[in-house]
Amino acid sequence: MDHSISSIKESETTIAQRRAHRIASWSALSIVLLALSLWNLDGPAMWWDEGWTLSVARNWAEQGHYGRLRNGQRARPGLEAAFTTTLPVGMMMRAFGVGLWQGRLFGALCAVAVVLLLAALAARLYDRRVAVATVVAALCMTAFPTIHPLLLGRRVLAEIPMLMYLLVGYLFLWRALVNRWVALFPAALFLALAWVSKAQLSPFLIVSLTMSALVAALMRRWRIAALFTLVAGGTVLGARILQQSVYPILIDAQLPPDPTTGLIETVAIVTAPARRLDAIQNLAIFGLPALCGMLWGTWRLWHDRSAASSGAPVWYTRLTLLALCGSWLAWYLVFSIGWVRYMGPAIIVASIFVADLLANATDGFAIRHSLVSLINLLTLRRWTRTGGAALFGTVLVLWGGTLTAVSVAATYPVRDYSAQRVAQWLNAQPEGTRIETYETELHFLLDQPYTFPPDQVHVALLRRLWEIDDNVLIAYDPMVNDPDFLVEGGTSVAKLYESTLASGRFRLVLEDGPYRVFERVR
Repeated sequence: MDHSISSIKESETTIAQRRAHRIASWSALSIVLLALSLWNLDGPAMWWDEGWTLSVARNWAEQGHYGRLRNGQRARPGLEAAFTTTLPVGMMMRAFGVGLWQGRLFGALCAVAVVLLLAALAARLYDRRVAVATVVAALCMTAFPTIHPLLLGRRVLAEIPMLMYLLVGYLFLWRALVNRWVALFPAALFLALAWVSKAQLSPFLIVSLTMSALVAALMRRWRIAALFTLVAGGTVLGARILQQSVYPILIDAQLPPDPTTGLIETVAIVTAPARRLDAIQNLAIFGLPALCGMLWGTWRLWHDRSAASSGAPVWYTRLTLLALCGSWLAWYLVFSIGWVRYMGPAIIVASIFVADLLANATDGFAIRHSLVSLINLLTLRRWTRTGGAALFGTVLVLWGGTLTAVSVAATYPVRDYSAQRVAQWLNAQPEGTRIETYETELHFLLDQPYTFPPDQVHVALLRRLWEIDDNVLIAYDPMVNDPDFLVEGGTSVAKLYESTLASGRFRLVLEDGPYRVFERVR
């Protein structure tokens, strides 16, 4: 009896020690990820997309106005991220002051959460070793700045917050599948928040849920089919309730609208051959590890299909994730405008399957044994399954790792404060100086009144710039705003102000980085 009691106590002590070790390890990882996310947060130059969200967040933080300013007057919001991103960014500015690092702080925190949530999902779907490998895959095999979770999270964009809400929703969905029906509501709530955060997600999210429901119905697992159906319905209903209840509170209905048409046809349903070629090339180069991981995950799902009949929660959760990533990348190949960033969320989620692929390629991360087999294959030409798998895993890691290292090295340490200097120069002009610019990052930094084109011009510029419609007409005359200064930067490639500047009504007075400031000739 004493021996049994002693064994139980030793077992409990060992379990407690292991738990403490895991907590310490993941806490240390969280601190490292946080440090990497926060370092040089305000260094990289702002993107055009960031400017819209930052300017609206600043206006809300300083004036309580959820919208833009046009010539110093309040205007409706437009091309900024959804309120699930913009409001938290504004809250950070209210808490820590208005500035670039404050505006990027929310996304950086979300990026850390996304990596940890991926690991949490991987631990439940596979094991702790795959969870650790998922972190490595997400950080070291996402081979482009706009699909790397930490680099993308350091931007004021909707992708990473959306992914955070999505992964939390999927974790609650997994809990619901293991007989925790109380998790249904938070699953639907967080998936609805993800839906609202970026409309691009909605069709793929529905595909992932309905495919799992249909497979469960075919397997006569009625409880699981009902669960996925309830979550899908709750997600759609929740997203609609959130949009219809929050936006009327935030937006002044008396402000004139700035309607936009044709944006979906410009970025989401594009058949131009040049865009299809770009999409194929980008996915083949930067999405190769994710594609291989998804193919492996699909094969393994089919091989373990008997688990579908038994209603295994792990099997159905894997199916849901694969359906999400697969449908997303299929759309990217067939219909998207082909920007690398548009495949980012699917590539990041697929890190789970990349990690499992590497685990199987190395016989459960038996690195020494795999290296011996690889050496024998290369030197003795002794072909074995282990050696072939090790060779494949090595090539995949070198491919994804090298491209990722190049992306991080070229992006992470960059410091570019030219926008801040230009804005400071313009703010030093006499109060009330009117500025015309489509550089939205300056909208965030300027204290002077500024003007810019209607949102419909953005659609026309995209169609012309990306060779979707070479004959598109852009009917916009900046002189109707009677500007004192006109500023061009990164958007100058769209030649929005080309005819105005060619007229001789402005003269160049300042150049800094990509920016050129022109003063009105009176």
